[in-house]
Amino acid sequence: MLGETEVERINRVIRNYERYEGRQYFDTQYAKPDGLEYDPTTLTVNFDRLLIDTMAAWEFEMAPKYDVEPDVIDDPIDMVTEGYAPSKQQDTENRRAAAKEQLINWIHGENRTHEKLLEAAKDRKIAGTVWAKLLYDKRTGKLRIFFRPDTEVIAIYNPEDPDQLEEVHFVAYLDLNSTRLWKQSYYLEWNEDDGQYECFIEEAVYGIEEDAEKKRTVVRIIEDRVPKTSMGLDFIPVVEIPNERLAGMQRGYSEIEKFADITDEINRKLSDYSDAIRFEMFAITLFTNVDDDRGLSVAPGAMWNLQGAGGLLEGERPDAKKLESNFKFKDATEAYIDRLYANLHKIAEVPTVNTAEMNVGGINDMAVKLLFSAIISKTQRSWIIWRSRLQQLNEYILRYMKARVDDPRFSYDRDMVRKVDGNYTNTVHFRLPLPEDQVALITQLTTEMASDLESIKGALARRGVENPEAKLMEIIAERKLLRSQTDPYRDVSDADPTVE
Repeated sequence: MLGETEVERINRVIRNYERYEGRQYFDTQYAKPDGLEYDPTTLTVNFDRLLIDTMAAWEFEMAPKYDVEPDVIDDPIDMVTEGYAPSKQQDTENRRAAAKEQLINWIHGENRTHEKLLEAAKDRKIAGTVWAKLLYDKRTGKLRIFFRPDTEVIAIYNPEDPDQLEEVHFVAYLDLNSTRLWKQSYYLEWNEDDGQYECFIEEAVYGIEEDAEKKRTVVRIIEDRVPKTSMGLDFIPVVEIPNERLAGMQRGYSEIEKFADITDEINRKLSDYSDAIRFEMFAITLFTNVDDDRGLSVAPGAMWNLQGAGGLLEGERPDAKKLESNFKFKDATEAYIDRLYANLHKIAEVPTVNTAEMNVGGINDMAVKLLFSAIISKTQRSWIIWRSRLQQLNEYILRYMKARVDDPRFSYDRDMVRKVDGNYTNTVHFRLPLPEDQVALITQLTTEMASDLESIKGALARRGVENPEAKLMEIIAERKLLRSQTDPYRDVSDADPTVE
């Protein structure tokens, strides 16, 4: 069922996951020399996992924000004048955008997407690609979001359009003996009658047996769960999220493969260093002209009665000495390991910063960003891909909900879904897990809002407010209340609800 190329790719990705779990391969390649009477140390420090977890934390330690801005229908000059009131068309567009944003955030909230993104970021760095899949649960009427590792996915692209998925197959073995294989397939086919694409789904469980007589593997269907059926969608509800890659590549580069050789070399040298320290700490005892060394205790203050060997020449006496080790490469070894550490973090773009060793009086927001400039740049480059793919996922969420709005068990607000039009533009905001200089941030946001370069809602999202739209409504309500209180021509009954 799987081609040789796919099998090779999956095996390579599995090895990367094993490295993340701490199963390094240098110890299997570190052969024990002949005649060695001890087992060499194979010390493994799991730098692979440390670096991957650090990269993922920088990307999604802070939850992303999802925003939908309404189209500008009214004259922008009128919209900034005093006493402006939205037209009927602009008001409808504002409500439509608010409905889209609420639906998107609703789905992400109930699916705990922030938690899953932190997990998926690690899979993306390990394997080079991670996949997001949407599924409508007919039992509950809810839309589910799943992130799946690249080991479970086989994708076929359009040969003329490498961004167009034509087939996506999710596969996984259901037993430890690899005799039962589950496969869920999506097909995107062109419907000439309707003039649009149509997505089909198929799911089955296959039995895998070895035919001893024919000397080949036999695969047969043992459970046909879902025959090939139309989903009523014009897209495959699957989003590929690759790591950094080159043009024409279908998968991204694995971060682990970038620095695997260096982490193996560090582990080898630390293992050798451990053995060197062991031999330096415990000296070898040398007996000369001794007949029998049995019964000689090894303890503080022990006394030995050495018996001379029979037939000793005159003047020969039994003796015992300690052969102390003289390790002369300590400085060179430590310098070499330090260089390996430096190159490892340089390739991974994860800096090692110890502020306790910095001879400065204090560190402001700009200094912190300079210290972490490498990983900040790496994170922001990664966000370019994440933003594009999450925006596509949000589009698929809205389109999927529109396709299922008439389902009897649909659990979302149908009126809100019916407001969604064919414009699925949305924005994803990310934040770095850095201690922000709040005074500088607020000053910058205030300047941008005064210059009409940023909206109040956008500034609230960048400030980190959990629900910027609700906070904006609160601000507007307070402004109206204050304006009514200071209006000399106000109606007293409007200002004070206790007055009749």
